[in-house]
Amino acid sequence: MKKLIIMRHAKSDNSDFSLKDIERPLNKRGEKDAPKMGKKLQSMNILPDLIISSPAKRAKQTAKLFAKEINYDKKIIIHDDLYFGDENDIINVISEVENDIQTLMIVSHNPTMESLTTVLSEENDYYQFKTATVCVLSTYAKKWNNIKIQSFEIQHHLFPKNIEENKTK
Repeated sequence: MKKLIIMRHAKSDNSDFSLKDIERPLNKRGEKDAPKMGKKLQSMNILPDLIISSPAKRAKQTAKLFAKEINYDKKIIIHDDLYFGDENDIINVISEVENDIQTLMIVSHNPTMESLTTVLSEENDYYQFKTATVCVLSTYAKKWNNIKIQSFEIQHHLFPKNIEENKTK
């Protein structure tokens, strides 16, 4: 069974109007939420074998903070289609992944993350993607290039605000 982790980048900083959209970094909340989501998935034993990110600064930062939290030591792949493309472009990116990858993570942007999840899910339901939202989907497809629209089951739909943090002293 293949798993697909879809994550919208964490909260970005919109205060510097001189920056191009692709250059916007995370704000303090985003810097906190990205590893929080990594910690949550790690506690659920859902860890990516490969992370592919949009080239936007906020998405790359999200991917790196998530990866650091889970001790992911492989290269994060940057793919332009995760910034410039639509859900069909992202499906094409997914279909190019090597089949030895069992759990794939995509870090990108809205509204594409919402559209992608809706298109891929069997239920064809709408899933809201606030910043740093993670959706875990699974499919019985054995090869990434065999994935089809509406062939994934939604296993988890997680928001940072709905995750309890363990407060240890």
